[in-house]
Amino acid sequence: MSIRARLKALSLPQLFKLARLFLKNPEYVFLTARASKKALQIATTHYGDTHHKSNPANAFRHALWTVLLGQAVYQKTGSLREAQNWAKQFTDLHEQLFVNRKADRTMDLHNNSFGIQALRLFAAKPQEEAVMFLQEAAKNAVQIRNAKDAEAYPNKLIYLSK
Repeated sequence: MSIRARLKALSLPQLFKLARLFLKNPEYVFLTARASKKALQIATTHYGDTHHKSNPANAFRHALWTVLLGQAVYQKTGSLREAQNWAKQFTDLHEQLFVNRKADRTMDLHNNSFGIQALRLFAAKPQEEAVMFLQEAAKNAVQIRNAKDAEAYPNKLIYLSK
């Protein structure tokens, strides 16, 4: 689903939550849109449309998205902490606004967190290095059966089904 289509799907209260976040950080609006679009493009290039399912490709996309969000903010601010905070705030809000089943939501939040941690390694490095690292992490992703299983794999990408 395109960014525009996702925005159109939001209710007025949801739009206000999103607007409130961007009003606090207006300089991040275009950075966030660009990073989000880029993450979708890269995931599609490497995995086709399979990244829209609850699989390793989706785990890759979520982790990449947080890395790209963080890299964009890091390039602007030079602050790893600010980059990680923004990536977490924005991706957490996304999960609040676009509600999934509990296991899917847990998977997404877990993989976003993996990306935020990976940002420590890749904030100032070329995007291609992060992509290669995350592709390898996706190859080694762990399948979970339920939301509780995610806790056992804090340093791995996780997925629900192939």
